[in-house]
Amino acid sequence: MAKQVELAVSPREVTGKATKKLRKAGIIPANIFGHGETSQSVQLTTLDFEQLRREHHATGVVTLKLAGEPKMQTVLIRRVQRDAIHGHVLHIDFLRVSLRDRITARVTLHFQGTPPAVKLENGVLLHLVDMLEVECEAGDIVDAIDVDVSSLEHIDDAIPAKDVKLPDKFTLLTDPEELVAKIAQTRAEKTDEAEAAPAEAASETAPAQGEGRKE
Repeated sequence: MAKQVELAVSPREVTGKATKKLRKAGIIPANIFGHGETSQSVQLTTLDFEQLRREHHATGVVTLKLAGEPKMQTVLIRRVQRDAIHGHVLHIDFLRVSLRDRITARVTLHFQGTPPAVKLENGVLLHLVDMLEVECEAGDIVDAIDVDVSSLEHIDDAIPAKDVKLPDKFTLLTDPEELVAKIAQTRAEKTDEAEAAPAEAASETAPAQGEGRKE
């Protein structure tokens, strides 16, 4: 289970276009909604959110501590709106959850081990998928799912999503046949094979020594 973290937020009265002033001051506007309760307008500092994102990937359950209220709220970060050019966070939506609610989430993959094909066949390990979509109880969300790649022994060996070991009570929602990792040839080896093929074909079609035109 991912460690639950606290995030300080405060009530927000500024709405609409006026929120630009908040962002310039290093404050992110946000909303808390869901679970049959009234939506709340809140705000938090950019510094606090970026620290959360760096340390916890912002994928697990977050406990919001709202200034002036004794009751904390457990939420998931459901949507982060960013500036298309600079990537700055413009707005965050927090979804209220109970730790027993079954939810869908995208969890980061953590690749472990060294494939024998990399050492023995000069292959290259390709990470084709960085996250898997799963269903689980909110309180069971993990920061990452480990993927052991030490079973990849030959070129073109691959691991589909269905072979990734999930924590108990997790359901895979990603296409089970989608590949998450694969061993590929290096570009140099592909070039060598491509150059060797015409040479072999030429040797097969060349006349044997001593053969010539019959008189």
